This record gives sequence, C-alpha cells and structure tokens, in this order.
Amino acid sequence: MSLGSVQTKFHELAEAGYIVDTSKGKAVRKRRQLIERWSRGYADGLKQKYMVCRFRFLAPSVREQWKDISLPQGTCWGGEPAAYLLTDYIRPERWDIYVPEKADALISTGRMVPDGNGEIYVYKKFWLSEGVPPMVVYADLLAMNEDRCLETADRIKELL
Repeated sequence: MSLGSVQTKFHELAEAGYIVDTSKGKAVRKRRQLIERWSRGYADGLKQKYMVCRFRFLAPSVREQWKDISLPQGTCWGGEPAAYLLTDYIRPERWDIYVPEKADALISTGRMVPDGNGEIYVYKKFWLSEGVPPMVVYADLLAMNEDRCLETADRIKELL
C-alpha cells in the first residue's frame, strides 16, 4: 500500500471507532470486531490476490507425511495445515502454503511439483514475521466456509 492509502485506511478505521486517540497516543478499540472485519475481507477476495500457483504432492504417501516436509526458509503452512499445527484438531484436506518470494523453491523439498490442478495452493506471504500469524490461519479457515473449518476457526479465534 502507498503511504496515502495507509493514511486513508487509518482515517476510515478512526471514523468507524476502531482507532481512538488516548493520552498515550492511538489505541485500537473493538478489537474482536476489527479482527472479524479484516478476516471476512481477506476471505472474501483479498486472499485470491495473493495466489501464486498450485502444486501437488508427489504421491499419496507424501500427503500423509506432510508434517515431515522441510519447507524452504521463510515458507510456512497456512489454512488447514497451520490450524492442525496450532490446535491438533483438524485433519487437513486442503493444503495452503505461503512463500516469501517464488514458489519454485518448493520443488527443492523433493516432495511436491507444480500442477495447475494440484491440491497445494501457494500464496505470496504478506507479513514479515516467521511462521503464519494465527489471524491469517483464522481468515484462511473462514475462506473455506465449511463446517469443520469454521469449527476449527472458533478454536483459533481464542488465540487472537
């Protein structure tokens, strides 16, 4: 985003009562509502803008051992796999991966290959920290709009 866009968004958030001025500076209010607003917006369209490509596992046995795949530096699981790693609750049926640069590095795992119809959805990572923020996992699950994902999203919500 450009600096002007950021300033406009801050103004919109302040107008909506999400950001308020205090004696110590600006503060976030209505945090839960703001998380819901961002998550729904991300799930309803923004996520697709970060889509890079799709891959597939080399074999069903690799899919079953997905937790053992050593992902390249800065790359992390998102969606259902990340939710499993956070909660040990949902068994992934769809695999999301966030990459910092190019998806080609995933080939170096020796466990997956590019496939336009593959079961692994690759997205551009848009945050700076290591790992995937729970809020992104929460939004990923909302985007799936399936009962099992929504149930797991409720568990993730407790971490936010």
